[in-house]
Amino acid sequence: MTKSGQAKFSRRKSASWTSVNRHAHLLFFAAILSVGATPQPAAAYGTVSVSHSPSRDQQLSAAPAMKLTGPSRPPREPQRPPIILAHAIVVRTSPAQGGVGAEDIGKVEVWYDAGIRDAFAALAVVSASGERVDKRDAAIDSADPSHVSVSVNRLNPGKYTVRYRALSADGHLVSGAWEFEVRP
Repeated sequence: MTKSGQAKFSRRKSASWTSVNRHAHLLFFAAILSVGATPQPAAAYGTVSVSHSPSRDQQLSAAPAMKLTGPSRPPREPQRPPIILAHAIVVRTSPAQGGVGAEDIGKVEVWYDAGIRDAFAALAVVSASGERVDKRDAAIDSADPSHVSVSVNRLNPGKYTVRYRALSADGHLVSGAWEFEVRP
């Protein structure tokens, strides 16, 4: 194709596209004017019914008006039991955190907000000098799976740190420590 032929083709193409664009715009505006001032958003989960009642002010042939019907809310799903995925949290200790314990306390105890698993349950009592002073017999209470205790001999006056570790029901390992003091 020659350059003059290409120019004629592009002019014809652009002229025809301009005509198509004008025609599309006119149809769009005619549809808006015949249906109403502004289109309204559709409601979720509704059905569409078409009515062919033309308005009396129409000058062009109108597109059918749409009327939405159906439920105003989505259908409810069946209720499921809640999934509890919380780590075990210490709710009480004996002796109390930062508190004072007796020399002949006998055992140190911790209570969690929920039952814990037997695996990895640990409770250790350590003196200020770093010596472990418990009897290494930490156990979960068979009547209350949220309660763990460890036996201790008579404690000397001073500060003690209790280190705990437990496997939560959700499978997460939790650990921490608290301190208490024994006074003469």
